[in-house]
Amino acid sequence: MEDSYRFMYPRMVQSVAARSGAAFEMNAGERLQIVDQAGKQVCALVAFVRNYPDEVLSPSHTRVRGDSIMLSAGADLVSNRDRVLFTLEEDTVGRHDLLYPACDRQLYERKNGARDHANCRDNFVKALGPYGITYDRVPDPVNFFMHVTILRRGQLEIREPFSEPNDHVVLRAKADLVVAVSACPQDFDPTNAYNPTDLLIRLFKD
Repeated sequence: MEDSYRFMYPRMVQSVAARSGAAFEMNAGERLQIVDQAGKQVCALVAFVRNYPDEVLSPSHTRVRGDSIMLSAGADLVSNRDRVLFTLEEDTVGRHDLLYPACDRQLYERKNGARDHANCRDNFVKALGPYGITYDRVPDPVNFFMHVTILRRGQLEIREPFSEPNDHVVLRAKADLVVAVSACPQDFDPTNAYNPTDLLIRLFKD
């Protein structure tokens, strides 16, 4: 791939603190770099076509497009209308999740007895408030760096991510988008190695 963007000054650099979220706009052709600064931190990501918020990034359609439950460099990430919204241009980890929904308050209360625990769904709602996206309109995310294994009888098992400090992915937008990310707050299981940490976001112009 053409990697001259590496030598460009990013138009946006944003630290996403552990257990928090952020939202931003991307133009078609721009690149999004997500950096796992400390390692073993999941980044949940959702995206909406700008001005058409009913068209969203769809993990299920992405699985069908790639005939796989996994992502690798070169994969297309598609919408619920089967349109390519991103291409995964770089991936230094090679293990991400297309199965799990965003964690929410109900999950932590049901499984861990923790009320009002920070969670990805609330992070998305807060970040996407200015765009009119409400709780029930948050779609399932793509969970970058999340390590999910399928066992012999189909059970899902969450394991610690493979990502090490400064591992990253680079996504190239294929449409004008509103994107939101969440530095997953899960600290009761291996999702983030029991220790949520910060993410770094960089946007590069086409």
